[in-house]
Amino acid sequence: MLTWHRLPEPILIPEEGAPWEQGGLYKECLVEHDGLFYMFYNAKNRTEAHEDWIEQTGLATSSDLVHWTRAVDNPLLRVSPDSWESRFVSDPCVLQHEDQWAMFYFGFDGRHAQEGIALSQDLLHWKKHAEPIIRHGPEGSLDSLYAHKPSVIRHEGILYHFYCACRPSRPGDRAVHLGTFRTIAVATSRPLTDTQF
Repeated sequence: MLTWHRLPEPILIPEEGAPWEQGGLYKECLVEHDGLFYMFYNAKNRTEAHEDWIEQTGLATSSDLVHWTRAVDNPLLRVSPDSWESRFVSDPCVLQHEDQWAMFYFGFDGRHAQEGIALSQDLLHWKKHAEPIIRHGPEGSLDSLYAHKPSVIRHEGILYHFYCACRPSRPGDRAVHLGTFRTIAVATSRPLTDTQF
């Protein structure tokens, strides 16, 4: 795990994809199940400079991690017009939970980003929960603008949901990017006791 070798060519490129992904490929989440690798990734469409782009989540599969086939039904997670996820359904993080799969992702409506979840029995067909599971916070909170970019792990029976929390920057902030203060926050599937942190 300390030495890595880069392949000479990309394994997936936007130009070979459908119009929904030709503007660029972003974060992926890799899952192995029954000898097949599932790479979930978000991508954006190609737009003119003055247009807002759309990000959605797709899937490619491989048996050898080098040769990949995009899913026929891509994008698997699509934006929902006039909703909290009208512009982005992005940054998938997939975990197995009992007899089903859970995909954590973030939705963005052009103003706020919030965390969502979709469930699947087969890694191919996903049903999104209608409402965010982690909403942006109230004014002044660390995540008043965005609660997004999930990374979820299970440890000792508890799910730890790490995410990027963003609020408008203030004088003296040390982690400022595009006018926002950004930090890592965590939500847990159940309250932690004093001995757990």
